[in-house]
Amino acid sequence: MSVSVREAGPFERLIEFELTEAEIDAAKTAAARRLAKDLKLKGFRPGKAPRPVVEAAVGKERLRSEAIEDAIPPKLSEVLREESLRPAVTPELEKVEDIEGGVSVEIKVTLWPTLESPPPYRDRKIEVDSPEVTDEELEAQLERMREQFGQVEEVERPAQEGDFVSVDITPEVDGQPLEEGSAKELLYRIGTGGLIEGADEVLEGATAGQELTIDAPLPEGFGERAGEQATFRITVNEVKQLVLPDLTDEWVDENTEYSTVEELRSSLRERMAEVKRAGIARRFADRALETLVEQVELDLPEAVVRAEMDEILHRFVHRLEDQQLTLGDYFQVTGISQEQFLADLQAQADRSLRTRILLDAIIADAGLEVGDDELEAVLDRVARQTDDPEGFLRSIRGTPQELAVRADILRDKALKLIIDNATPVDPDGNPIDLDLDDEVEAATEGEVVAGDVVEGGVVVADVVEGEIVEGEVIEHPAPEVSDEETIPDQEISGETNQEKE
Repeated sequence: MSVSVREAGPFERLIEFELTEAEIDAAKTAAARRLAKDLKLKGFRPGKAPRPVVEAAVGKERLRSEAIEDAIPPKLSEVLREESLRPAVTPELEKVEDIEGGVSVEIKVTLWPTLESPPPYRDRKIEVDSPEVTDEELEAQLERMREQFGQVEEVERPAQEGDFVSVDITPEVDGQPLEEGSAKELLYRIGTGGLIEGADEVLEGATAGQELTIDAPLPEGFGERAGEQATFRITVNEVKQLVLPDLTDEWVDENTEYSTVEELRSSLRERMAEVKRAGIARRFADRALETLVEQVELDLPEAVVRAEMDEILHRFVHRLEDQQLTLGDYFQVTGISQEQFLADLQAQADRSLRTRILLDAIIADAGLEVGDDELEAVLDRVARQTDDPEGFLRSIRGTPQELAVRADILRDKALKLIIDNATPVDPDGNPIDLDLDDEVEAATEGEVVAGDVVEGGVVVADVVEGEIVEGEVIEHPAPEVSDEETIPDQEISGETNQEKE
């Protein structure tokens, strides 16, 4: 068989091969049988008309075109096996040209991107914030606690940041008051930025009885009129300050579970340290991965990125539908434009792909494997979340979904290896002792969870290695997958020349 394979770009190949007239003729019988199912031919049951009758009904060119279309996938699968190529997305039919003795077929195949070697991932130092609770942070928290018990009292002085003011406010557009936006004796705290644009600056320094004017756009609460330029007339009725209780042993004993200020300070500092340390541990785990993903320098094939975007969009729309929302509703509520949405979607797809490529490279570099007992433990855990655990296990054995589960476990291992081989340090370079066990477990939790189980007991993986399906990204094979696996006949996207005509 005459086959040529040439590069068409990063991780893209153009495969050219020939189909002889004999091969096309052999495919005509099956094509005629398939076409006959949709034809109403007098004297023949659906699908039972002989080839000559079908050919007379649809025409020679139509039958030949259908036969060529049927003959390409098995031929392509044979070529891919011989050339040891695994498509990442549906191969694209570039052209079909008549030649002497048959046709010449050209197909673009996009491969799963790979790294020759991963970025250095061992013995790294990752800078994070110090987990120590500063005196300033402790005092700020104590201040917030006291504010919960504070009393608002009127004062006879100009308003300051942090004070409360009671105001009457009326918006006007083109000199006409908007009654629906008016308010009486509205209590507002200066400095929170929650009134109208520029209000904080004008109210600070105001006194009781003073009348103020602000030109600003109508806020979002005005619905369709939001953004219109308006004049807001504000009357300051009262200026009030928040008076906090004194931090004494008596107040602590009366309002908290502690008896003294010292006990409260000590316990609060300890709890704040726990929360701060947990947050830093999470950021450390994220940063340990992110700093490596940033070093993945690859030109990702457009087809792979597009397929990943489609997959992310599909999951997002599904979640919206669960909330009885549409994508249009989302745009309207968030104010995000379609252009920004698509840009964000592409950025997510790019990062997702680079993360998987990185983890695959580390899997190969470290020689990570999945034991049968590990696989069984994960499958059993998922099976117990279904209505028919035994049926689920039977349905997944030996399927591409089982291979996808293995790939997920491997990537979890690679992520754990990244975190285990990084040391958190403070901004001064000093090692920090973080309790990372819970964070590592959370970060490396497998993707096969209850939400991935659907009707029929099949695990829905983001990708299924070994299948070529329109719009799906096909994972790079896991190390356990044998090269002798059967590659199914390839689906092809595109049209033959005859169809284009």
